[in-house]
Amino acid sequence: MAAHDRIYFAQRAAEEQEAAIAASDPSVAEAHRKLQRVYLERASVGDRQADVSSPADSD
Repeated sequence: MAAHDRIYFAQRAAEEQEAAIAASDPSVAEAHRKLQRVYLERASVGDRQADVSSPADSD
């Protein structure tokens, strides 16, 4: 992932944090916090594949 893409996702995470703080409705604030986590994850992980094994692999 290009550096400018990571910067974008980090900025979006910061914007979602601000929106969560400013929200007066708890469900709206929670939605912004969820979006913030997604953007932060994307900014930190980028295009790397998560190492997730399927349940069938654990037998």
